[in-house]
Amino acid sequence: MNTNNLWDYTPLKSYLSTLAPFEEEEWEWLNELLCIKQFDTKEYFNRAGSRCKTIGFILKGCFRWVKNLDGIERTFDFATENDFVTDYISILLRKQGEVDIVAVEPTTMICIDAENMLKLFDRSYSWQKAGRHLAEQTACYSMERLLASYYDTPQARYKRLMLTSPELFLRIPHHILANFLGMTKETLSRLRNINT
Repeated sequence: MNTNNLWDYTPLKSYLSTLAPFEEEEWEWLNELLCIKQFDTKEYFNRAGSRCKTIGFILKGCFRWVKNLDGIERTFDFATENDFVTDYISILLRKQGEVDIVAVEPTTMICIDAENMLKLFDRSYSWQKAGRHLAEQTACYSMERLLASYYDTPQARYKRLMLTSPELFLRIPHHILANFLGMTKETLSRLRNINT
């Protein structure tokens, strides 16, 4: 049974519509590429050592990016509803990914084959414009995250996360959040108690 017809792709189309105007025919090109996938908690979207070939857009759920170095895990990003999930470096450079992308909770996602999506960006001006905006957003976000990781204290990262994504504190296990913030679980608990 094809379950794709049971799903509403409106959240993805609404997001893309903020980047460029699309004609009905251009949406049909996209529709041909879409499928729905569901992930259980701790299920991998892509593993380190595997080449990423898919771009996902979260309808419901949460993923995290994890780097494992000498047996020590470090969570360095999250994605929730209406966020894209992929390993852009792996896709664009056609090389094995260096990070794990794993579900934090049961997640439903629209998936698109990356090669087909890159070809779609060449089919019309609107798709080129959307692709450029996505690349710009990714570059800006990556630079902001890099600067924060170098210059922000764990307490500053905590305050920023409380301002920008307070719902993560209700959805993500605290040991994972503490790992992401670069602090112990006990320090995170103290900060939570001080700020409540």
